Amino acid sequence: MATGSIPITTLPPHQHISHHPPPTSITINNNDRYFSNHPTTLLINQCSNSNQLKQIHAQMLRTGLFSDPFSASSLVSAFALSPLHDIDYARKLFDQIPKPNVYTWNALIRAYSSSEVPVQSLIIFKQMLYTDSEVLPNKFTYPFVIKAAAEVSDTRVGECVHGMVVKMSFGPDVFVLNSLVHFYASCWRLDLAYKAFDNIPERDVVSWNSIITGFGNSDQPNEALKLFNEMYSEGLRPDKVTMTSVLTACTKMLDLKSGRYVHSYIERNGIGGSLNLNNALLDMYTKCGSLDDARKLFDKMCEKDIVSWTTLLVAYVKSEEYVMAKRHFEMMPKQDIAAWNALISGYEQNGMAKEALVIFNELRRSNKAEPDEVTLVSSLSACAQVGALDTGKWIHVYIKKHKVKLSCHLVTSLIDMYSKCGDLDKALEVFDSCLNKDVFVWSAMIAGFAMHGRGVDAIECFEKMNEDNVNPNGVTFTNLLCACSHTGLVETGRDLFKKMELVYGVLPGVKHYACMVDMLGRAGFFDEAIELIKTMPMAPLGSIWRALLGACKLHGNVSVAELASARLLELEPWNHGAYVVLSNIYANLGKWDKVAMIRKRMKDVGLKKERGCSSIEVDGVFHEFIVGDNTHTQSKSIYRKLNEVFERLKLNGYEPNWSQVLQCVEEKDMQEQALHLHSEKLAIVFGLIRLNKSQPIRVMKNLRVCGDCHNVAKLISKVYDREILLRDRYRFHHFKAGDCSCKDYW
Repeated sequence: MATGSIPITTLPPHQHISHHPPPTSITINNNDRYFSNHPTTLLINQCSNSNQLKQIHAQMLRTGLFSDPFSASSLVSAFALSPLHDIDYARKLFDQIPKPNVYTWNALIRAYSSSEVPVQSLIIFKQMLYTDSEVLPNKFTYPFVIKAAAEVSDTRVGECVHGMVVKMSFGPDVFVLNSLVHFYASCWRLDLAYKAFDNIPERDVVSWNSIITGFGNSDQPNEALKLFNEMYSEGLRPDKVTMTSVLTACTKMLDLKSGRYVHSYIERNGIGGSLNLNNALLDMYTKCGSLDDARKLFDKMCEKDIVSWTTLLVAYVKSEEYVMAKRHFEMMPKQDIAAWNALISGYEQNGMAKEALVIFNELRRSNKAEPDEVTLVSSLSACAQVGALDTGKWIHVYIKKHKVKLSCHLVTSLIDMYSKCGDLDKALEVFDSCLNKDVFVWSAMIAGFAMHGRGVDAIECFEKMNEDNVNPNGVTFTNLLCACSHTGLVETGRDLFKKMELVYGVLPGVKHYACMVDMLGRAGFFDEAIELIKTMPMAPLGSIWRALLGACKLHGNVSVAELASARLLELEPWNHGAYVVLSNIYANLGKWDKVAMIRKRMKDVGLKKERGCSSIEVDGVFHEFIVGDNTHTQSKSIYRKLNEVFERLKLNGYEPNWSQVLQCVEEKDMQEQALHLHSEKLAIVFGLIRLNKSQPIRVMKNLRVCGDCHNVAKLISKVYDREILLRDRYRFHHFKAGDCSCKDYW
């Protein structure tokens, strides 16, 4: 809530304030005893609903009782502060009182300070200062005004009120000082919070709780533990609020040892039993990685709420105990959207996108909760990972139908989903519809162009981003350099890399160097790539050597490949890719003795080549294929169609790319069979069988597409007049009329 429009700093002169006598809690007249004991006034505290209070209000108006300040303030207080609570009605009553007393002002200020619009508390305080020179704030006013300033995080207003407190001699009051400690801590001014805390003459538990909570929620949680020890040494008994704040500090530090000590302290001193405290303990154990402790505590808890259940659910997912996570989820007495989100985002973030979408579809069918932004973003990310365009489109329609506010986060997710699912036009449509684009929206669109081989469009998008005065970040430049790498824009890439720090103030990181090495290597500039690696300000990680090794495969550069694979295996001995790429380079050159040597080495260290897997979505169902797959229910139809396809392709000039047969097989028919059974070919053929001619065939592969499959896809797109989108580990290939969007530069 904005507070800049409240000129709290423009206060009546303090000299004028000091002319008045000390304030009293209520305005008293000669008949106060009569009015305070009036039967109608006495009924206020006996009301059980707001309608009864409104009837009393009507009676007070008829009898003239409302003109009595005591009776009027009692009614305002009942509406503002009692469990019957109707703050809007209390405000209307207040506005009818000609001269409200300080008790009435305080009641309204207090009520608004804890409401959804705490700024109103500050506005009423300002009115109190300016509209009634006979009524002044007292020591009960300031704590709630300061609380309101904390709620809206307005440091300027809070400091001004602090100055008034000092000038009106309420500075030593423990309640006022406690409020100031809380205020400064809420505004992240821990230095001032501690100064206010240090000035408290006799600190109570609230004083300690305020300062411990402030440090516990900050980036200095270790100070919270030190303060807790000081509190203990001064002989004050901590309460549940204290222990909850101390546990927050332990959680932030991921300090399981201290967390266990705090737990034992709670049990030894009989502080436990609170649901909030038990939830804080549960949160500490789960975030510190002790699932066993969390499970034991959960089982002992007499009272559990949705927070308790969801906290343990998240712990199961993070620990990759998915069976237990699903079982726990199904046992939950209530599955609110936070619980669904915990399961969906947990699966998605742990690389189990398909499982995440299964849960999302369960949510859709169950109608137990309405998806929120977290649900939609996580589900869109899962769609992007596996290429689930149908589900992604459903989510987009849902957003429009339910008028979900399109935040930049949601727009970014939609662009990412459409780009990775192969519908770049739709991604661009979403991008163009966004009026206020942040750096992540721009970066997502640049990434979309990059993965679809549209490097020039990516650069133009970046130029428009500059015109829109949006500063790029590290992600932006990673995407730009990838775009240059995929489309051979070497000079542009060099220029962008030089300008990163000099012009845009973005320090190049390992990812940017890896992109540059990939770009230079793809273009055949191996000497420049190696020189760049030598000048890196940080030690080259595996990603650097992987980029160089991948480029060696394109150019068949054995000497650099041997260097890159050796460096890569020093850093990542488990990386089977280093062996496989080097083996493929040797195989392409016919060095089968070297191939045999590498395969023996892989066997000795227990490494296996990652199996190629391709998937295709048909009517919302994913169909997966591996090389030579015969497990599919329609295998016979697929292989019949495969034979037909290759017969037609041969009539149209297809020649097998024998360099892609990475094993010493002498018989030509066996070599040809090995080529024909690649997973992406099986997926494309299945698409020819099941999809209408108007529907693009979208295939996702976990590895880089091989040269022969690339040629076959180009020919199929021409011979069968089909649009094919093939996404491999690195980029998209868009085949149409015998051409590919990559222009054979991949």
